Amino acid sequence: MYVKDEDQGMFGLIGENLSHVQDMVYDVNNQLRSMMESGGLAYLELDPISCCCYLEGLVGTSRSDFGIQLSQDKGFDYKLFTMIAWDPPGYGYSRPPERAYGKDVYKNDADLAAELMAKLGYNLYSLLGWSDGGKVALLMAIKYQSRIDKLVVWGTGATVTDNERKTLNIFRNVSLIKADSRELYEKEYGQGFQAMVDKLADHYTYLDDICKDEVHKIRCPTFVIHGDNDPVALEHPLYLNEKICDARLHRFRRGGHDCHKEFSEEFKKIVTEFLLE
Repeated sequence: MYVKDEDQGMFGLIGENLSHVQDMVYDVNNQLRSMMESGGLAYLELDPISCCCYLEGLVGTSRSDFGIQLSQDKGFDYKLFTMIAWDPPGYGYSRPPERAYGKDVYKNDADLAAELMAKLGYNLYSLLGWSDGGKVALLMAIKYQSRIDKLVVWGTGATVTDNERKTLNIFRNVSLIKADSRELYEKEYGQGFQAMVDKLADHYTYLDDICKDEVHKIRCPTFVIHGDNDPVALEHPLYLNEKICDARLHRFRRGGHDCHKEFSEEFKKIVTEFLLE
């Protein structure tokens, strides 16, 4: 089921930051394809103790979105956590197929991520979901309550607002995306990056409710994180914090959408403390 890829170093997942790490696993598409009807999935697995599944955002990949958190020098402590990061269908190494947007895309991702974790033998794990990955994490915590130990979400919400649709339309001009992030995306997707952004913006045109009337069903301890400069409105984390029975909220006053990158040390500290409680 697993194949070591020592030549690329973590199947080329984080580049130089993680190239020296040997204890990683890589799915060679045809192997998970035989397990999952939806096609091959790429993921990495870092041992050992408490298991965390990372769910990335928008057109991101586990490399572009969680490179710091998964790195050996600046990331979460490998002695404390098993860290699994996947690329959902259509993103990163889980291509082909192309991303199939539709009203159920996040529900499909949630089901597939849960199936992947089950195939890997994890019956209880925590979720860390950012941006669109936060939507998937919320849906997983609603549907698979007995499997989710703790939930961490940031830059996300249970609905989509008009302002967020406008923001996505603005970013059709990819030159407006932060240079460091844009370079990672362009390296990953090449000339296809613009088309992916356009498809995503089109997708958001029709998005409305994700799970607004269901988040109250979440029973696991939940850590909602928000950067006050995030285009994702403050109303989202406030709503989640209010409706989820065992939730807490932390705000990065000077943080943006990617506060886990901007304030990576503080992010690591507060999330580690939460997960180990």
